[in-house]
Formats: sequence, structure tokens, C-alpha cells
Amino acid sequence: MGAGVQYQMKDFDLVGNVGYGLLHGVLSVDAAASYTVTNFTINKVRIDVTGGVGGYLGVPFTTDGDLAVSVIVPVGLKYSMPNKDVPLDFYLRVSPGLQVLPELDFVWGANLAVLWRFN
Repeated sequence: MGAGVQYQMKDFDLVGNVGYGLLHGVLSVDAAASYTVTNFTINKVRIDVTGGVGGYLGVPFTTDGDLAVSVIVPVGLKYSMPNKDVPLDFYLRVSPGLQVLPELDFVWGANLAVLWRFN
């Protein structure tokens, strides 16, 4: 469970997420620049395909956990509601990455979220 925000720039979006993993007891924070690579339409609904690069920080709330730092490459699908009064985006994202702390390793993450769109 968590919360996310998005700030739209001219050519890309800045996306940030904060969440708590109930399974492993880890506070997760990530931020990424997300670019629309292409899009497609299903029943007149535009879906953006996004890709980007960012960072991840995992802070354990257990005594046996280690601080985790990773470079992530998020890839996802995004639907933006056209209503300007309720600027919401829905997205599904997978984030392969390279963990650099506590040891070098390949990692995966995933998000299913609703974001409030700023700007």
C-alpha cells in the first residue's frame, strides 16, 4: 500500500511513489523520469506505453533487513482521464533494476496505481 504523485513536464513526467510492503516490512521510495514511448487505442481510449529511468530506496523495519538502493528502468501502461477537474492517471508498471546496496543484484518491482496529475 502506498501513495504516488506525478508532475508533468514538457517532454516527460516525474513520478514518485512511497509505499509500505506488508510482506517484508520495508518502506519503499522511488522516483523516476517517465517518457511516453508510443501509444495505442482500445475502444477510443488512448493508452500510453511509457519507459524511463529512476532510483529506488528500501528502508527495512525489521532487525534482520538491510537498506536497499537500486537503479530502476520502469516500463508501463498509462491511461490519463481527459477530465481536467479530476486529473487522474491510472498506471501499471514493472521496474527491472540493478541493486547496488547492500550487494550487487538484479531486482524487479511492480506498481498498480492511481496518480493525481500536477501541472
